[in-house]
Amino acid sequence: MKQRPLRKYLVLVFLLMLYSFTSCISCKGPKPIPENKKAFIGVWISHTGFKMDIRSLGTADVTENNNSSNPDDNKLNIGVTPEYSKDMLVEFSGDSLLIIRQPTVRAREYHINKNPYQDGDTCRMILNGVLLIKQK
Repeated sequence: MKQRPLRKYLVLVFLLMLYSFTSCISCKGPKPIPENKKAFIGVWISHTGFKMDIRSLGTADVTENNNSSNPDDNKLNIGVTPEYSKDMLVEFSGDSLLIIRQPTVRAREYHINKNPYQDGDTCRMILNGVLLIKQK
């Protein structure tokens, strides 16, 4: 019977060690946006008002519509944050994923359907099937 408390204790110790290890990995500071991804830097807005401000240092501010029933907002909103999130970390995984997260929590992966491109005087990109327009 004394093995059960010991087993629970060992499981608890293991989980705490695992949490500490993953937290240390996740606490890395921002990395500057890579040279081949510089076109992503700027303020991007969707037609529903979702806003993402990506900075060259590798951070972003995100403003989302938490009370919207628009399906495009569901495709873009992080959902685990307040309406406005500041200094989130920006990462890229290959050419197809843009990752916006808070330290210790992966917040949202965006599939890059179309990299930033120029359309007349307007710069656009498509994330998760939603068109975003770069503000001047």
